[in-house]
Amino acid sequence: MAMKKGKLREKVAISGVGCSRFGDLLNTPEIKGLSIQELTAMAVKEALNDAGLTGQDVDAVFAGNAMVHSSQVPGTYSQLSKWTGTQFKAGVHFEAQCSTTNVGAALAAMAIAAGVYDTVLVYGLETTRTKVKDYSPYEREPISHQQTWLWTDMAVNQAYGVPQGYDIFSTYNGLVALGYCRKYGISLEDYDQGMFELCRTRRLHGSMNPKANIQETLEDRAAREGFTDTFDYWRSDEHNPFVAWPSRLLSLVTTADGASAMVLTRADLAKGGKSQPVELKGFGINYSDLPWYGEDPTYWEFDKRAADTAFNMAGIAAADIDYLHTHDCSHISGICTAEMMGYLEPGKGLDAARGGRLRFDGDRPMSTHGGRHAFGHAWGASAGTDTYEAVLQMRGKAGSRQIAARPEISVIHTHGYAMIGTVIVLGGL
Repeated sequence: MAMKKGKLREKVAISGVGCSRFGDLLNTPEIKGLSIQELTAMAVKEALNDAGLTGQDVDAVFAGNAMVHSSQVPGTYSQLSKWTGTQFKAGVHFEAQCSTTNVGAALAAMAIAAGVYDTVLVYGLETTRTKVKDYSPYEREPISHQQTWLWTDMAVNQAYGVPQGYDIFSTYNGLVALGYCRKYGISLEDYDQGMFELCRTRRLHGSMNPKANIQETLEDRAAREGFTDTFDYWRSDEHNPFVAWPSRLLSLVTTADGASAMVLTRADLAKGGKSQPVELKGFGINYSDLPWYGEDPTYWEFDKRAADTAFNMAGIAAADIDYLHTHDCSHISGICTAEMMGYLEPGKGLDAARGGRLRFDGDRPMSTHGGRHAFGHAWGASAGTDTYEAVLQMRGKAGSRQIAARPEISVIHTHGYAMIGTVIVLGGL
């Protein structure tokens, strides 16, 4: 009998998750002096240990890496096989920009459900704070923010910026913010206050997360800079300038070096594993060309289609979501996505932030690991960190930032450079 289209033929579970500290390989104590190989092995070892497996127990390796300019390991799965203990396994190297790791999870789920493999290791690695120096994997040097954006924008601005006058940075932040204010009649002053509260929340979550890139609250940072009023610090042109008006610097991502990993397996095998598994109940992947916005820059059709596909596969509705992570490379984009999915009421996301509802102890918790701002952004590794956090929350293992009522349904949304919308749904097994 034919299976219904858009459904997995077998239940698939995430049986192990791992994540490195996000930070700077030159300066962050926990990862200082590591090579990219060692950084990746750190995340993979944690995921394998979490699943109670070794590298030789997996059938295939799906390795994600987008910024080969800085990591210089384009043949990731083969070059890192000895570091991960996965010699002589099937492997593939892929990228989907910021969606990379969770696209890998979807690909692994399909391969397992099809009966090709029983167990698949998925990992992502990226260095966006440092780069290889003089071709040695053991010597690194800083990457300027300008260089990082140049490399990432090559895929965008060389195709669109020059011939069409299109700039993704201003559009992704400034135009979305202005469109949101216009759409819902929000003053720029109220918008700025909402962004401030969102940043405070992200910083609070990061301060509770030993793996976050930034572990300092906004209040502590303001005090360290000599401010008695944190909002005055936020409004300081020196410390928090406008980068794409009305979006300020502290409402955006922070770059990081990092790696994440997960082990996916047949659900029946996962039930006998070392750690509590969670089911990958559904996923949706949808992409668009640029520009990805129409007359309404706050609504992105490819994200909506990805969410609808994932929800239909998982058999859930918005009301079923207990925990949501959205790709908040700018705070406002995360709010727009949450409203589109029905997790937040349209036009009320900033009110929810000001009311503390998006905190780990609020009734609409979001991005509890710190989000792209506080946890940090390491392109191909980032999506896996969001899934890592969701699994911890569902297991009740998130420490001081643990949501009081363990989530039964978690939804993770990511953008692949604003063009590849990916949504996965996790549930209890």
